[in-house]
Amino acid sequence: MKNDYDCIIIGAGPTGLMLGCLLAIKGLNFIILEKRAGVSKHSRSIGIHPPSISLFQKIGLEEKLLNFGNRITTGHAYVENKFVGEISFSELNHPYPFILTVSQSITESLLETHLLSLKADCLVRNFDISGIKRLTNGFSVSINDNKKITGKYLIGCDGKNSFVREFANISFVGKPYSDTYIMGDFEDNLGNRSIAEVHLGSNGLIESFPHGKNKRRWVIKTHTLHENPEPELLVDMTRKRIGKAPDVSTNSMMSSFGVERYLAEKMYEDGVFLAGDAAHIISPIGGQGMNLGWLDSADLVNVLAAPTEQNVQNYNNKRRSKAREAANRAFFNMYMGRSGWKTPVLNIGVGLMLKTPLQKKLIKMFTMDGLQ
Repeated sequence: MKNDYDCIIIGAGPTGLMLGCLLAIKGLNFIILEKRAGVSKHSRSIGIHPPSISLFQKIGLEEKLLNFGNRITTGHAYVENKFVGEISFSELNHPYPFILTVSQSITESLLETHLLSLKADCLVRNFDISGIKRLTNGFSVSINDNKKITGKYLIGCDGKNSFVREFANISFVGKPYSDTYIMGDFEDNLGNRSIAEVHLGSNGLIESFPHGKNKRRWVIKTHTLHENPEPELLVDMTRKRIGKAPDVSTNSMMSSFGVERYLAEKMYEDGVFLAGDAAHIISPIGGQGMNLGWLDSADLVNVLAAPTEQNVQNYNNKRRSKAREAANRAFFNMYMGRSGWKTPVLNIGVGLMLKTPLQKKLIKMFTMDGLQ
C-alpha cells in the first residue's frame, strides 16, 4: 500500500467494486478497503438491469457476466391465480432487452477478479478502521495496528450503516415500512427459463424469477416477519395461494426481510462522497437497489476525474433525484403486492397497465430505464 491516493473507497460490495473498475480504466490512483475477508456467499440481489449490463460492457466484463446469468425476457402477471397478461422486455429500445439474473456472490466475484486484473493490489480486505482524520488537502484513514493511508477524496460505499456517512455527519432520512417477506431459492420446476411470474391477490404478492443455470427464486408477502423461515413454510404458503410450489428438497437458501426507505441528505460533503446503500435504501421489491449503486458509480467516476464544483453539485443533485425516482418505483411495486386488494380492482388495474400504452411505462419501470 502507498500512503497517498486520489481516492480512498470504503466498501467492496457491488458499488465499490464497480467504481474501482471504472476508476482503473480512467487511470486514477485509488485503494478500496473492505472489512470482510472475502465475498459473501449469500445470493441476495439477483436482478441486473439493462443500464447496468451496459456498464459491465463498458468495463469489459459483460461477456463473462452473460455466461453466468439467466435472461428474463417476459413477465407474466396473475390475479388470484388467473393469467391476465404479460409484458415483453424485447420491446425495450436497448442493446440488452432483458433482465439478467445471477447470484450476487457470483457477480461480486467476477467484479473483484476483473478489478484486480485492471489494477493489482488495489483492494485490501480484512481490516478495521480505527479512525479517520481530515487533513489540509484530504484524509488520513487509520487501519489495522494504526497503519495510515492518505487520500484526497473519501468515498463511502459501505452500506446502510455507513461509517463514512457518520464521519461526514450526513443525515440519513427515512423510515421502515410494515411490509415483510420471505424468500427462497429452489431448483426451477416451472419450465420456461425466460419467464418471471408475478401473482397478485387478496393475500399478497408472490414472485418467482429463474436465475443462474437451474434455480428459481420465490418471494412471498407475509403478514408478519418470520425471523428464521423454514423452506416448508414457503412451499406451504405458495401452494395454498397459487396451487403450485417448488420442491422443498431442492432448497438452497431461505431468508426473511422487511422494507425500508432512506435517502442521504446529501451525497457530497467537503471531500466525502457517498454511493450505493450508503446513500440510499429502497424497497428490494423490483430489484433496483444494487443497480442504483452501480449507476451512482458511473456518474461518480466522471466527477472524480474532473472534480469541479459544478460537477460535484451535479452529482449530488442528479443521484439524489434518481434515488427518489427509483424509490417511488419500488414503492409502487410493493404497494401493488400488498394484501387486501379486491379481485375486481386488481383485474381492472393490472389489465389497464398491461393492455394500454401504460405498458411501455411499466417496462421502463421494471428495467430501470431512465435512471442512468
